[in-house]
Amino acid sequence: SDLTPTSLALFSAAQGASRVMTGIASELALKWNLPWFCCCIGSGGGTGGVPRPAFLLLASLVSAASHFVLAVTTTEEGFAFGVTLSGVAFGMVWPMMVLITGEVFGTRHVGANYMFFDGFSSAVGTLLLSKFVAQEVYDEHIIEHQGDPGFAGGDFKCYGPGCFRMSHLIVSLLSLTCIVSSIGLIRSTRDVYQRRRQR
Repeated sequence: SDLTPTSLALFSAAQGASRVMTGIASELALKWNLPWFCCCIGSGGGTGGVPRPAFLLLASLVSAASHFVLAVTTTEEGFAFGVTLSGVAFGMVWPMMVLITGEVFGTRHVGANYMFFDGFSSAVGTLLLSKFVAQEVYDEHIIEHQGDPGFAGGDFKCYGPGCFRMSHLIVSLLSLTCIVSSIGLIRSTRDVYQRRRQR
């Protein structure tokens, strides 16, 4: 069956709900009192709340999991689950970027600062991952199967789970590298969120 409309609906609903829930949760989390052993994510050595960049850490984990599921699944249910998780991760990231940019760099030039993160990263990411990585994996899979007896001469469509498996694994690994940068952002903005909590 054609899962495209269902997948789009699942992704859209998940990312929309995730945007709202992450915004609410990140605002409430700024005021949480964390135990001493959570000092690596707290904004004040165990006395402060959870800074917003910690939600980027969570989004990176969800993104890595979603693309891993999409890479290994062979069922429609698994595909739907991976797409939904991907929507949740996507919905978590972009609102947090707007809020973090405004809180760290100030709101005077928030548009220009945010567009550096959103515009630059989207353009480079789309070019590298969609154009070069995904297309190369897709094309390579077609070339490998041209010698198969069932291959129709003019049919340059990719069939089977291998079409995008490597692409999803690469995105999953890149999402794991975001964990390191998220931890760095948590540590470097700790004083910003400690001041914000004291207001």
